[in-house]
Amino acid sequence: MASEIYLPSAGFSCSDESHKFEFLFDRSKDMDNPKVYRRINEKFMFIGNILSEKQGAYVIWEDRYFFKSTDFAWTFDKVTSKLSSVVLSVGLGIESLDKIPKPMTCTQKIFYY
Repeated sequence: MASEIYLPSAGFSCSDESHKFEFLFDRSKDMDNPKVYRRINEKFMFIGNILSEKQGAYVIWEDRYFFKSTDFAWTFDKVTSKLSSVVLSVGLGIESLDKIPKPMTCTQKIFYY
């Protein structure tokens, strides 16, 4: 279940012609296990944890909210600022994978709310 965040923080915004995603990373409570938040219905909600990261290269994090029965993750290339997605496992196979967006460009952003 997603939970909300209200702290101003740095993150990034990714978009294409039909999708827009905004993400925040919170390392304040646990530097070794950062929490990831995505804007959902105008609020930043907890969606998962960082799965892998290489400084200056990439970061991969889970999104437990995007699909309910499919293990889904986002991949961000820090060199090109491109966001893409990864299906880790299909689970029950009851959800259509058609809603997965194509890779998109991102920009860094500071969110105030």
